[in-house]
Amino acid sequence: MNNPESSTNTSLLMPVLFFLVLLSVPLILAYVHSTNVKDQTVYPLIMKIPIDSSVITAPSEAKQYEGFEVKLNLNTQQLAKFINQIVSIVSEGTSIQGVTGLVSPNMKAEISGKHYRIENSGPQEQLYVFSDFTEWKWYVVPESSGVQTIQFKLHLTTTENNQQKVKVVNLAEANIQVDRNLSMWLVYNWWLITLLTLLVFAGWKVFRRYKLKIKNVVTKYAAKYRIPASK
Repeated sequence: MNNPESSTNTSLLMPVLFFLVLLSVPLILAYVHSTNVKDQTVYPLIMKIPIDSSVITAPSEAKQYEGFEVKLNLNTQQLAKFINQIVSIVSEGTSIQGVTGLVSPNMKAEISGKHYRIENSGPQEQLYVFSDFTEWKWYVVPESSGVQTIQFKLHLTTTENNQQKVKVVNLAEANIQVDRNLSMWLVYNWWLITLLTLLVFAGWKVFRRYKLKIKNVVTKYAAKYRIPASK
């Protein structure tokens, strides 16, 4: 004789377990998403053009979803002169990142990063701070943890054979160690938890509506293949 209390407990156990498994999915995703590796060798700043690295201001460490400011402070007159000197003495095909012709000191700058939200994205015009120096500023928010890279690029205007063209060159890369922020990840991904909760509710309603049919199908399957019923 079946125990009614045992049957009730069994019928409630499966949806509860199902609910717990689905509820744990966001936490698992958050952990995988925010896993960062700190035991690898990371060079905070890599210059792609041989100039003083002090022109770049960027942190070596940050926290996921917490914004910070990066700066580029550059003497464009001096840089244009340096590149023009290199171009004039090197053999054809070995110039800096393919730059040819006479480089103008009027430059634009931009930054990019795969896992960053960047304010004022795209090429930015020069705003002289003092003398021949230009300071560009950007506010960025890291959206993933781990070692995340910000690339600094310059848009150079060159003149060759009386024709002007724009050449984009990589100035530097800033590698920033971003620590995970699980609480903020859950805040930014609240829709995922809401969706899973709705799926759990819908699954529970379907189970309650068709549980008798499901039980009959399982019983017929067990009888057909002579599977002993669980006690």
